[in-house]
Formats: sequence, structure tokens, C-alpha cells
Amino acid sequence: MRRSIASSSAEGVGERVLLLNACRIFRSDNEELLILLAFEDVTEVKKREDSLVLFSRELERKVEERTGSLQNANKSLKHSNDNLEQFATIASHDLQEPLRKIRTFAAILNQRHSKEISGEARDLLQKISISAERMSVLIHDVLNFSKVLDASVFESTDLNEVLANVIGDFDLLIAQKSAQIHHDPLPVIKAVPLQMNQLFYNLLSNALKFSREDVTPVIDITSRTLGAEEVNELPALSSKKTYIEIILRDNGIGFEQQFSDQIFLIFQRLNSREHFEGTGIGLALCQQIVINHQGHISADSEKEKWTRFRIILPLEQ
Repeated sequence: MRRSIASSSAEGVGERVLLLNACRIFRSDNEELLILLAFEDVTEVKKREDSLVLFSRELERKVEERTGSLQNANKSLKHSNDNLEQFATIASHDLQEPLRKIRTFAAILNQRHSKEISGEARDLLQKISISAERMSVLIHDVLNFSKVLDASVFESTDLNEVLANVIGDFDLLIAQKSAQIHHDPLPVIKAVPLQMNQLFYNLLSNALKFSREDVTPVIDITSRTLGAEEVNELPALSSKKTYIEIILRDNGIGFEQQFSDQIFLIFQRLNSREHFEGTGIGLALCQQIVINHQGHISADSEKEKWTRFRIILPLEQ
């Protein structure tokens, strides 16, 4: 059997591609040589093959372009990371040093000449000291923000141990405020331990800081596994993973519900510095940590009554 493809053209039909099949026929009652010819119109098949070839070539070209773009993006990212590292060095040394001198000289001036300084001069000196201290805290928090997010080694993390360590860090403040902290048993998840520590630290810090006067702070932490339907309600979550939900609720000053998204923006504050210290970085860091773990965080509240943070994290990455 022999097969070949040939092109032909006829008026009113246009160019067609034909497949020719030839088969030799043997008959027992006839020695005459016979050949069976069959023609098949494969024009459409040939067009699809040509289209696939063109598509394949175009796809290869786009892949090459995309690969080049990713390589350029990686170079830019490396350059950006190098700049961030340089910034961290500057922030931790070059910026802190003049601030340290400002605070030191202001303290010496206040100690040695306190009797000579009064009125507006004393107020201005105090404002210098407070501003220098605030700037130092801000630089420290920005450095902490970058260092915590830079850690990316996921390992089995017992959230009970993380929470116990954080509560231990606040033992003095908890005793001063007679705060009560109740919590469910927490699971072991695949996470970055340093980031989980910072997540609970910032959330507990907020709950203790924004407590109401003359009201004993009560913090409740509950945990449960989310159902499949609940996971599907949040587009950011994967239906192939198992998630746990951690609720941290306090009975503090709360906030207006309209600001529920704003509280996660870096440097955003809902309360004045005169009443509550802070730089507005803590909750922004919490959100970045949860996003880094492919999870979800949200908050709701009723002013002067309670605040509730909902943290959703996968058991495995």
C-alpha cells in the first residue's frame, strides 16, 4: 500500500488537499494486474495540523518571552532585596545612632540644668525627648516588620507552645491589669514559628493595650476546623486544603465597624498617641503573616464593648 498527499485546484472549489491510497489487488481467477485507488479530501485536517504547528510555534515564542520577563523580574527583585538589606543596615545603625545622641543629650541637659530650664523651654525639651523616643520605636518596628517577613522556613509548629510563650512575655502587664486569658487547645500546623509568635504577640498586645478603664480585660481564644462549605465561601482559600479558624475576642474599647479594613493598613491608627502608644504597624504585620501562610484574617467590633479577630490558617502548606 502506498499513500501520498497532493494539492489540487479546481474552479469554484479552491485549493484542496487530497490523500491518495493505492492498493494492489490479487485475484485467484485472473492474473491481470489490478490496482485499487482511493482519494480522501483531507483539506480540513491539514488546515488543523498547520494551525496546531503555528499555535505551537507561537506558544514557544510566548514562553520564551515570559521566561525572559521572569528572569528580568528576578533580577529586579534581587536588586530590590539588596536595597532593602541596605536600608535595614542604615536603619539599624546610621539612623539609630543620631537618635541615641539626641535622647542622651536631652537627658543630660534635663539633669544638669533642670533648675535653669522652665516654662516653654522645658516643654520643648520634653517634646524633643518624646519625639526621639517615638522615632526610635518606629525604626525598630519597621525593622521587625522586614525581618519577620523575611523568614520563610515552614515547619511543624505547636500553636499551644507559641501562645504560652507569648503569654509569658506579657505576664507583668497581665498581672498589672488583672487580665484573664482563656483559650481552647490549639493545633499543630505547618508554619513559620517566628511569624506565628509575632502574630499572637501583636494580637494579644492589642487586646491588652486597648482595654477599657475600670474593666477587667478578658481575652477568649477559640479554635475549630472549618467545613468545606465555609472554605468555599472565601475565594482566597483552596478547597484542597484543611483550615483551622482561630477567634481572638476581647472586651476592650472596640472600634467602628466601618474601619474594619483600615486597621490592617500600615501606619494606620484609629486612636490618638496621647491615649495609646504604638506605630500602627502591628496589625499590618499580622495581615502579611497570614497572607504569607495562604490564610485569611478579618476583624469586627462593637465600639466600647468588644473586638473579634478571625484568623484562618491551613494545617499544611
